[in-house]
Amino acid sequence: MGGDFVTELFSAKPPLPTITVGEKKVEVAQGSYCWNGLLNSVCADTSSPPELIKNQELKPVVVPPDSQLKIEFKDEPKENTLVVNRWLTNEKTENVPINDNVILLPKEKGVYVYDVSARWEKGDSSYAFVIEVR
Repeated sequence: MGGDFVTELFSAKPPLPTITVGEKKVEVAQGSYCWNGLLNSVCADTSSPPELIKNQELKPVVVPPDSQLKIEFKDEPKENTLVVNRWLTNEKTENVPINDNVILLPKEKGVYVYDVSARWEKGDSSYAFVIEVR
């Protein structure tokens, strides 16, 4: 039994996704979650993704227009529970189609805030990230 397995068994935190655009890794902020570890269950609320990114001082990853962004988890979420939204304002979002854990980024130049949410046997979680199309 490896140390990772034991850590994951007792952990009351959801897995962080690996988000990439080509070879570039996108920095991710942990959003709100509820998670059941072996010894304890934890629910944590965070601010909205735009606020979360500002508070954690996440820098946007610069990408070309129409890039493909891939979202991967070491521990795959339940089928059909991975959801991606793009924030249009601090209150308004739009759902982004996802296909095989890949989304298509906008062709218009600008800074875009996204949130990702997913569900596992042990709970659910959301994440935030920011990209800049140049």
